Parts: sequence; structure tokens; C-alpha cells
Amino acid sequence: MTVDLVNPTARNTDLDLLHPVVRTAVGKVLKDLASEKIPLFVFEAWRSPARQHFLFAQGRTTPGPKVTFQDSWGSYHQYGLAVDLVFGGPGKWTWDEPKKGMWKRMHEIGRARGLMPLDFETPHIQLAGTSSAALREGRYPGGGDEMWSGNLAMAIAAWTKTPASPPFPQELDRPAVA
Repeated sequence: MTVDLVNPTARNTDLDLLHPVVRTAVGKVLKDLASEKIPLFVFEAWRSPARQHFLFAQGRTTPGPKVTFQDSWGSYHQYGLAVDLVFGGPGKWTWDEPKKGMWKRMHEIGRARGLMPLDFETPHIQLAGTSSAALREGRYPGGGDEMWSGNLAMAIAAWTKTPASPPFPQELDRPAVA
């Protein structure tokens, strides 16, 4: 899979780019949701720092409503530790619940799988047990695989703007940016 590190409008739904723990948990959440006939689908998984910066600027320095509280490297998405789920599926996305209580149930299922929701961003679930500050310092969850750490390292190498990027995953040398 080719990852777009530059285009700020490119959403990525590839679960393979997520940390293996999150990838597995999200897979189980999706299966649980499907078994309960809750039509939530991956709207966005891994997010480039360029896209996060673009989304953060919205409602601040560019037109539009605010859609995130975090600039680049402040969101778990850049670390492959978060996913946004929404109703409907490709071409018919909606944030409106088809039936009351579905968001709440998604959060319950996520928690049971080691993911935590955010009070202020309903579609978002992320790995529990870490913090943005820890991630910015390079304290990444253990058990990462080559796909996850390689993608994270590529994103770190490509990012040359403010805020500064976090340290590389320890097991990798600085990669060449394609």
C-alpha cells in the first residue's frame, strides 16, 4: 500500500497501518458491531501529520468548523493508535445514529477490547493506557510490527514542520523518504 504523506485531504482506512494491538482490537470491535447489526465502518484509521495539521487549521486559520483539538503529533491517529468509525459506509457516510444508543454501544465494545472513546469526539476510539505526551516523547506501545513501525518512521522522516516530530521507533534507523 502506498501511503500519502503529503496530501492533507487524503483519508486512510487501511487497518494494516495501525499498531498490531489496535489493528486486532478494531477488527474485533467491527466484528462485534456487525454481529449486533450496528452499521459502523472505518472512516479513518492512520492519519498523516500533514492531514492532522490541515484538519487542525480548519476553523482557526482556514475556513470551516473546527474538527479536531490536536495539531500534528498530538493525535493518536499519527501513531496508528486510533480509528474513527461512522455510520453508512463509503459514499453514504453519516454521523447520525440510525437507532439511539448505537454510539454508546460502540464505546462499550471498544472499552471491552482495550480501546477508549473520547468524550468530545464520538466516532473516535483509541488505545487505552498511553498519552499524547508519552507518544511525542517516543514512548510507543510494545509489540509493534514492521508495517506499523515502518509507516510511523516514514511519517516522522517526512515531517519537517512545526510541531516537531517525535523520535523514531527504536528498532528502526531513519528511512529514506520516497
